[in-house]
Amino acid sequence: MATLERPDGEQRPALVHDLSESGALLLARTTKIDKDDEITLFLQATDGDEAPKTVQGIVVRVEALSPGDEGPWLRRVAVRFHEPLPMYEEEIERYRQRTQRLGIPQ
Repeated sequence: MATLERPDGEQRPALVHDLSESGALLLARTTKIDKDDEITLFLQATDGDEAPKTVQGIVVRVEALSPGDEGPWLRRVAVRFHEPLPMYEEEIERYRQRTQRLGIPQ
């Protein structure tokens, strides 16, 4: 899970579909986001009580989800981080296991 902070300061829930050191693909519950928007992401990439990782980035793609595919999500949002997000092998594995448990396609 993640929280996406839009340029207007509003925060909206998001689901991480894909995550790397350079960016993320999210399913987001917002319509007020566009390509080239500067955003902040609060990523809960691991299980446990760790504080979310905060990353700044730029939106490089926004796609509306097809009717029937959206569920609570309204947009697919691709974000490129300004600075690489250091991820360690342990974190990547925990993230992979968590997405499997939640039934999120890899």
